Amino acid sequence: MASPVANLIGRAAILGLSIISLLPESLLLVVARGWGRIGPLLQPARAKIGRANLARVYTHRDGVTPTTQALNAHVRALFEHHLRFYIETARAPRHARTIVAKRVDLEDERFVKEAFSGSPRRAAIFLAAHFGAVELPGSILADRSGQRPMAPMEEISNPVLQRWMLQVRGEGLGLRIIPPRGASAALAAELAAGGIVGMVGDRLVAGAGSGVPVRLFGANVRLPVGPALLAVESGARLFVAAVPREENGRYTGYLREVPIPAEGDRMARTRAALQGVATAFEELISKAPDQWWTLFYPIWEDRAA
Repeated sequence: MASPVANLIGRAAILGLSIISLLPESLLLVVARGWGRIGPLLQPARAKIGRANLARVYTHRDGVTPTTQALNAHVRALFEHHLRFYIETARAPRHARTIVAKRVDLEDERFVKEAFSGSPRRAAIFLAAHFGAVELPGSILADRSGQRPMAPMEEISNPVLQRWMLQVRGEGLGLRIIPPRGASAALAAELAAGGIVGMVGDRLVAGAGSGVPVRLFGANVRLPVGPALLAVESGARLFVAAVPREENGRYTGYLREVPIPAEGDRMARTRAALQGVATAFEELISKAPDQWWTLFYPIWEDRAA
Protein backbone atom coordinates (compact mmCIF):
# COMPACT_ATOMS: atom_id res chain seq x y z
CA MET A 1 0.00 0.00 0.00
CA ALA A 2 1.27 3.48 -0.88
CA SER A 3 2.20 5.88 1.92
CA PRO A 4 0.08 9.04 2.33
CA VAL A 5 2.84 11.13 0.73
CA ALA A 6 3.25 8.73 -2.21
CA ASN A 7 -0.52 8.63 -2.63
CA LEU A 8 -0.68 12.44 -2.75
CA ILE A 9 2.21 12.71 -5.21
CA GLY A 10 0.74 10.00 -7.41
CA ARG A 11 -2.68 11.62 -7.53
CA ALA A 12 -1.13 15.02 -8.29
CA ALA A 13 0.85 13.49 -11.16
CA ILE A 14 -2.28 11.81 -12.52
CA LEU A 15 -4.15 15.12 -12.40
CA GLY A 16 -1.29 16.87 -14.20
CA LEU A 17 -1.10 14.24 -16.93
CA SER A 18 -4.87 14.34 -17.37
CA ILE A 19 -4.79 18.13 -17.78
CA ILE A 20 -1.95 17.88 -20.32
CA SER A 21 -4.02 15.44 -22.39
CA LEU A 22 -6.74 18.10 -22.70
CA LEU A 23 -4.49 21.03 -23.70
CA PRO A 24 -4.09 22.04 -27.36
CA GLU A 25 -1.22 20.21 -29.02
CA SER A 26 0.05 23.45 -30.58
CA LEU A 27 0.55 24.98 -27.14
CA LEU A 28 2.41 21.92 -25.88
CA LEU A 29 4.75 22.01 -28.89
CA VAL A 30 5.63 25.62 -28.11
CA VAL A 31 6.52 24.53 -24.58
CA ALA A 32 8.69 21.71 -25.98
CA ARG A 33 10.54 24.11 -28.28
CA GLY A 34 11.15 26.41 -25.33
CA TRP A 35 12.52 23.52 -23.31
CA GLY A 36 14.87 22.75 -26.19
CA ARG A 37 16.49 26.14 -25.58
CA ILE A 38 16.55 26.29 -21.79
CA GLY A 39 16.96 22.58 -21.01
CA PRO A 40 20.66 22.43 -21.98
CA LEU A 41 21.32 25.44 -19.75
CA LEU A 42 19.49 23.96 -16.76
CA GLN A 43 20.89 20.44 -17.21
CA PRO A 44 24.49 20.94 -18.40
CA ALA A 45 25.68 17.45 -17.40
CA ARG A 46 22.91 15.81 -19.40
CA ALA A 47 23.56 18.17 -22.31
CA LYS A 48 27.26 17.22 -22.27
CA ILE A 49 26.48 13.51 -22.57
CA GLY A 50 23.90 14.15 -25.28
CA ARG A 51 26.30 16.35 -27.21
CA ALA A 52 29.10 13.76 -27.19
CA ASN A 53 26.72 10.99 -28.25
CA LEU A 54 25.14 13.11 -30.99
CA ALA A 55 28.62 13.89 -32.33
CA ARG A 56 29.35 10.16 -32.52
CA VAL A 57 26.09 9.32 -34.30
CA TYR A 58 26.30 12.12 -36.86
CA THR A 59 30.00 11.51 -37.53
CA HIS A 60 29.31 7.82 -38.16
CA ARG A 61 26.25 8.57 -40.29
CA ASP A 62 27.67 11.39 -42.39
CA GLY A 63 31.38 10.57 -42.40
CA VAL A 64 32.25 14.06 -41.15
CA THR A 65 32.23 15.63 -37.69
CA PRO A 66 29.36 18.12 -37.28
CA THR A 67 30.21 21.76 -36.70
CA THR A 68 29.80 23.39 -33.30
CA GLN A 69 26.78 25.30 -34.58
CA ALA A 70 25.17 22.13 -35.92
CA LEU A 71 25.81 20.26 -32.66
CA ASN A 72 24.24 23.08 -30.66
CA ALA A 73 21.11 22.77 -32.80
CA HIS A 74 21.07 18.98 -32.41
CA VAL A 75 21.33 19.25 -28.61
CA ARG A 76 18.41 21.69 -28.53
CA ALA A 77 16.39 19.32 -30.70
CA LEU A 78 17.27 16.37 -28.46
CA PHE A 79 15.89 18.18 -25.40
CA GLU A 80 12.80 19.25 -27.34
CA HIS A 81 12.02 15.76 -28.58
CA HIS A 82 12.59 14.29 -25.12
CA LEU A 83 9.89 16.54 -23.69
CA ARG A 84 7.66 15.72 -26.66
CA PHE A 85 7.90 12.08 -25.60
CA TYR A 86 6.42 12.93 -22.19
CA ILE A 87 3.75 15.07 -23.82
CA GLU A 88 2.82 12.22 -26.18
CA THR A 89 2.79 9.76 -23.29
CA ALA A 90 0.31 11.96 -21.43
CA ARG A 91 -1.84 12.42 -24.55
CA ALA A 92 -1.59 8.85 -25.89
CA PRO A 93 -4.49 7.24 -23.98
CA ARG A 94 -6.85 9.91 -25.33
CA HIS A 95 -5.35 10.69 -28.75
CA ALA A 96 -3.06 7.87 -30.01
CA ARG A 97 -5.65 5.98 -32.05
CA THR A 98 -6.83 9.16 -33.78
CA ILE A 99 -3.24 10.10 -34.61
CA VAL A 100 -2.56 6.64 -36.04
CA ALA A 101 -5.69 6.82 -38.19
CA LYS A 102 -5.13 10.33 -39.55
CA ARG A 103 -1.47 11.34 -39.27
CA VAL A 104 0.73 8.27 -39.67
CA ASP A 105 2.09 7.26 -43.09
CA LEU A 106 3.51 3.74 -43.37
CA GLU A 107 6.69 3.39 -45.41
CA ASP A 108 5.60 -0.03 -46.72
CA GLU A 109 1.90 -0.78 -46.28
CA ARG A 110 2.23 -4.17 -47.97
CA PHE A 111 5.00 -5.37 -45.66
CA VAL A 112 3.09 -4.26 -42.57
CA LYS A 113 0.05 -6.17 -43.80
CA GLU A 114 2.19 -9.26 -44.48
CA ALA A 115 3.62 -9.12 -40.95
CA PHE A 116 0.14 -9.78 -39.57
CA SER A 117 -1.07 -12.26 -42.20
CA GLY A 118 -0.93 -16.03 -42.36
CA SER A 119 -3.07 -18.81 -40.99
CA PRO A 120 -2.44 -19.86 -38.36
CA ARG A 121 -0.93 -16.55 -37.37
CA ARG A 122 2.69 -16.92 -36.27
CA ALA A 123 3.86 -15.48 -32.96
CA ALA A 124 5.79 -12.23 -33.30
CA ILE A 125 7.90 -9.84 -31.24
CA PHE A 126 7.87 -6.15 -32.12
CA LEU A 127 10.81 -4.26 -30.68
CA ALA A 128 11.16 -0.47 -30.47
CA ALA A 129 13.77 2.00 -29.25
CA HIS A 130 13.37 5.09 -27.08
CA PHE A 131 13.03 6.94 -30.36
CA GLY A 132 10.43 9.10 -32.04
CA ALA A 133 6.82 8.70 -30.96
CA VAL A 134 7.42 5.54 -28.95
CA GLU A 135 3.76 5.22 -27.92
CA LEU A 136 2.53 4.94 -31.52
CA PRO A 137 4.09 1.59 -32.56
CA GLY A 138 2.06 -0.12 -29.84
CA SER A 139 -1.15 1.49 -31.01
CA ILE A 140 -0.41 0.57 -34.64
CA LEU A 141 0.38 -2.96 -33.49
CA ALA A 142 -2.97 -3.32 -31.77
CA ASP A 143 -4.83 -1.77 -34.69
CA ARG A 144 -3.23 -3.89 -37.43
CA SER A 145 -3.10 -7.19 -35.56
CA GLY A 146 -6.69 -7.16 -34.37
CA GLN A 147 -5.35 -8.42 -31.04
CA ARG A 148 -4.38 -6.92 -27.69
CA PRO A 149 -0.61 -7.41 -27.77
CA MET A 150 1.21 -7.94 -24.49
CA ALA A 151 3.81 -5.34 -23.51
CA PRO A 152 5.90 -4.98 -20.34
CA MET A 153 6.24 -1.46 -18.94
CA GLU A 154 9.19 -0.16 -16.94
CA GLU A 155 8.19 0.09 -13.30
CA ILE A 156 7.48 3.52 -11.83
CA SER A 157 8.57 4.03 -8.23
CA ASN A 158 5.23 5.55 -7.23
CA PRO A 159 2.69 2.67 -6.91
CA VAL A 160 -0.37 4.91 -7.41
CA LEU A 161 1.01 6.30 -10.65
CA GLN A 162 2.17 2.83 -11.71
CA ARG A 163 -1.34 1.35 -11.39
CA TRP A 164 -2.86 4.27 -13.27
CA MET A 165 -0.31 4.05 -16.10
CA LEU A 166 -0.88 0.31 -16.47
CA GLN A 167 -4.60 0.91 -16.81
CA VAL A 168 -4.77 3.94 -19.09
CA ARG A 169 -1.95 2.92 -21.41
CA GLY A 170 -3.52 -0.47 -21.83
CA GLU A 171 -7.00 0.90 -22.53
CA GLY A 172 -5.84 3.86 -24.61
CA LEU A 173 -3.36 1.99 -26.80
CA GLY A 174 -5.19 -1.32 -27.03
CA LEU A 175 -2.41 -3.24 -25.26
CA ARG A 176 -2.18 -5.59 -22.32
CA ILE A 177 0.41 -3.81 -20.22
CA ILE A 178 2.16 -6.00 -17.66
CA PRO A 179 4.64 -5.10 -14.90
CA PRO A 180 8.29 -6.11 -15.46
CA ARG A 181 8.41 -8.57 -12.56
CA GLY A 182 7.67 -12.01 -13.90
CA ALA A 183 7.34 -10.63 -17.42
CA SER A 184 9.67 -13.19 -19.02
CA ALA A 185 7.42 -16.13 -18.18
CA ALA A 186 4.28 -14.26 -19.23
CA LEU A 187 5.82 -13.20 -22.55
CA ALA A 188 7.05 -16.73 -23.28
CA ALA A 189 3.58 -18.12 -22.60
CA GLU A 190 2.01 -15.49 -24.85
CA LEU A 191 4.34 -16.37 -27.73
CA ALA A 192 3.79 -20.10 -27.19
CA ALA A 193 0.08 -19.43 -27.71
CA GLY A 194 0.80 -17.64 -31.01
CA GLY A 195 0.39 -14.16 -29.56
CA ILE A 196 2.09 -10.84 -30.21
CA VAL A 197 4.50 -9.08 -27.87
CA GLY A 198 5.74 -5.49 -27.90
CA MET A 199 8.97 -4.45 -26.17
CA VAL A 200 11.48 -1.60 -25.93
CA GLY A 201 15.11 -2.70 -26.04
CA ASP A 202 17.72 -0.11 -27.01
CA ARG A 203 19.39 0.27 -23.61
CA LEU A 204 19.82 -1.57 -20.36
CA VAL A 205 17.49 -0.66 -17.51
CA ALA A 206 17.51 -1.76 -13.88
CA GLY A 207 17.04 -5.50 -13.60
CA ALA A 208 17.91 -6.21 -17.25
CA GLY A 209 21.27 -7.82 -16.47
CA SER A 210 24.60 -6.96 -18.06
CA GLY A 211 23.39 -7.24 -21.64
CA VAL A 212 25.18 -8.51 -24.74
CA PRO A 213 27.74 -6.41 -26.68
CA VAL A 214 26.86 -5.40 -30.24
CA ARG A 215 28.14 -2.80 -32.70
CA LEU A 216 26.01 0.32 -32.97
CA PHE A 217 27.13 3.45 -34.80
CA GLY A 218 30.66 2.09 -35.05
CA ALA A 219 31.27 1.23 -31.39
CA ASN A 220 30.28 -1.34 -28.76
CA VAL A 221 27.10 -1.01 -26.72
CA ARG A 222 25.29 -3.57 -24.60
CA LEU A 223 21.67 -4.32 -25.42
CA PRO A 224 19.22 -6.35 -23.32
CA VAL A 225 19.28 -9.97 -24.44
CA GLY A 226 15.61 -10.69 -23.65
CA PRO A 227 13.89 -9.92 -26.98
CA ALA A 228 16.39 -11.83 -29.13
CA LEU A 229 16.50 -14.77 -26.71
CA LEU A 230 12.71 -14.94 -26.66
CA ALA A 231 12.68 -15.02 -30.46
CA VAL A 232 15.25 -17.83 -30.60
CA GLU A 233 13.55 -19.93 -27.93
CA SER A 234 9.97 -19.41 -29.14
CA GLY A 235 10.48 -19.43 -32.89
CA ALA A 236 8.60 -16.13 -33.11
CA ARG A 237 9.33 -13.62 -35.85
CA LEU A 238 11.32 -10.60 -34.66
CA PHE A 239 10.64 -7.09 -35.96
CA VAL A 240 12.02 -3.65 -35.19
CA ALA A 241 9.49 -0.82 -35.45
CA ALA A 242 9.90 2.95 -35.32
CA VAL A 243 7.61 5.96 -35.81
CA PRO A 244 9.71 9.15 -36.03
CA ARG A 245 8.10 12.57 -36.17
CA GLU A 246 7.98 14.44 -39.46
CA GLU A 247 7.16 18.03 -40.37
CA ASN A 248 3.64 19.43 -40.14
CA GLY A 249 2.56 17.12 -37.32
CA ARG A 250 2.83 13.90 -39.30
CA TYR A 251 4.65 10.64 -38.55
CA THR A 252 6.16 7.84 -40.65
CA GLY A 253 5.98 4.21 -39.56
CA TYR A 254 8.87 1.87 -40.39
CA LEU A 255 9.12 -1.89 -39.91
CA ARG A 256 12.14 -4.17 -40.34
CA GLU A 257 12.31 -7.93 -39.84
CA VAL A 258 15.39 -9.28 -38.09
CA PRO A 259 16.59 -12.66 -39.40
CA ILE A 260 17.00 -15.41 -36.81
CA PRO A 261 19.84 -17.83 -37.71
CA ALA A 262 18.79 -21.44 -38.05
CA GLU A 263 22.26 -22.83 -37.26
CA GLY A 264 24.36 -22.66 -34.11
CA ASP A 265 23.73 -23.02 -30.41
CA ARG A 266 21.15 -20.94 -28.58
CA MET A 267 23.53 -18.20 -27.45
CA ALA A 268 25.26 -17.88 -30.83
CA ARG A 269 21.90 -17.50 -32.55
CA THR A 270 20.80 -14.98 -29.92
CA ARG A 271 23.95 -12.87 -30.37
CA ALA A 272 23.50 -12.86 -34.14
CA ALA A 273 19.85 -11.85 -33.82
CA LEU A 274 20.75 -9.09 -31.37
CA GLN A 275 23.32 -7.70 -33.79
CA GLY A 276 20.56 -7.73 -36.40
CA VAL A 277 18.44 -5.68 -34.00
CA ALA A 278 21.29 -3.19 -33.58
CA THR A 279 21.68 -2.91 -37.35
CA ALA A 280 17.97 -2.17 -37.73
CA PHE A 281 18.08 0.36 -34.88
CA GLU A 282 21.02 2.13 -36.53
CA GLU A 283 19.27 2.38 -39.89
CA LEU A 284 16.04 3.76 -38.46
CA ILE A 285 17.58 6.06 -35.85
CA SER A 286 19.82 7.54 -38.56
CA LYS A 287 16.70 9.04 -40.11
CA ALA A 288 16.29 11.41 -37.12
CA PRO A 289 19.04 11.02 -34.47
CA ASP A 290 17.77 14.01 -32.48
CA GLN A 291 14.66 11.96 -31.61
CA TRP A 292 16.65 9.20 -29.87
CA TRP A 293 16.68 10.27 -26.23
CA THR A 294 18.74 7.25 -25.16
CA LEU A 295 21.57 9.59 -26.20
CA PHE A 296 21.19 11.21 -22.79
CA TYR A 297 22.85 8.08 -21.32
CA PRO A 298 26.48 6.88 -21.60
CA ILE A 299 25.49 3.77 -23.53
CA TRP A 300 28.73 3.16 -25.42
CA GLU A 301 31.23 1.05 -23.52
CA ASP A 302 34.12 3.44 -24.16
CA ARG A 303 32.11 6.20 -22.45
CA ALA A 304 30.33 4.22 -19.73
CA ALA A 305 30.09 5.92 -16.37
